[in-house]
Amino acid sequence: MPEYSHIQTYLKCGPENFKDGIKHFSEVLTSLGLDSKYFTVELEWELSDNGFMYVGGGAKAQLYVNNGNRLHIRPYVIGWTPEVIKELQESWLEVSLLFWTEEIELDWRTGQLKEEHKSVVWTMMEKFSKEFRESGVYFTNEVTDGKPWEALICGKKAEVWTFDAAILPEHLINSYLDSQPEMFTSIKANNMFVARRSVWMSEPWLNY
Repeated sequence: MPEYSHIQTYLKCGPENFKDGIKHFSEVLTSLGLDSKYFTVELEWELSDNGFMYVGGGAKAQLYVNNGNRLHIRPYVIGWTPEVIKELQESWLEVSLLFWTEEIELDWRTGQLKEEHKSVVWTMMEKFSKEFRESGVYFTNEVTDGKPWEALICGKKAEVWTFDAAILPEHLINSYLDSQPEMFTSIKANNMFVARRSVWMSEPWLNY
């Protein structure tokens, strides 16, 4: 099983609007040139014994070609409930794009991305940020997967910066005013853009 890097965001979602959330995600996948067929079947919200909602998490990685560059991208969803995170007041659905880290990473020690893949990652993050407005859009790695969102939910201030890039809606900006020295930040069109210097080397919102 490959190591994954993730574009991930979260929307309030339970049994009553699960199908709507999945439908919206499938439409976003199609707009990005990804195959959404897996998410057009009849999927039902169903909790496992550990409180997670895994239905819809079985999509396979698909080959994505951008300007001759080949990438494997796997769409993924998982449901988070108050049984899993007690600080939640309601259930949330995480929608993600999983990249094979070895394909997009130039330097495993710093996490620096290959130049030819930066535009794809950032463009897809921007699309997520326009379509899903309830949470930030985060670019994380195998270690930081899910941590920045959970840190906000649980009030773990030390971990809210555990990502390699983020696009944050206006209502979350106050949680990120203590900017970190290893990051670039910018506020534009009511969003806050953040990118880790060692990963991106420059501000992706200016280049892509």
